[in-house]
Amino acid sequence: MTAGEGDQDSLEEKPAGAWTALETVQFMLERVRTGDFYIVVPDNETRKEVDQLRILWGAGDVVEGRPALSRWHQAYKSVFEEYLRDALATN
Repeated sequence: MTAGEGDQDSLEEKPAGAWTALETVQFMLERVRTGDFYIVVPDNETRKEVDQLRILWGAGDVVEGRPALSRWHQAYKSVFEEYLRDALATN
């Protein structure tokens, strides 16, 4: 999304799950027009509920004193996966 024109990276095919810069900006502007302050731009792979749970987990990193991005940390990875599985099962 950040590659400039003529940049070698801009010539590579966009991953299926990624949005283009134009899609991202259009989504953001739609949300701003509706008065949203917090905007989480989706992609073509991750469900909205999963994004929301990841955000809640990340806030828990701060509040509970876990390492940043603890869902990838070896000590917390399985705990995060269980949290995600349990939360999605109740939705």
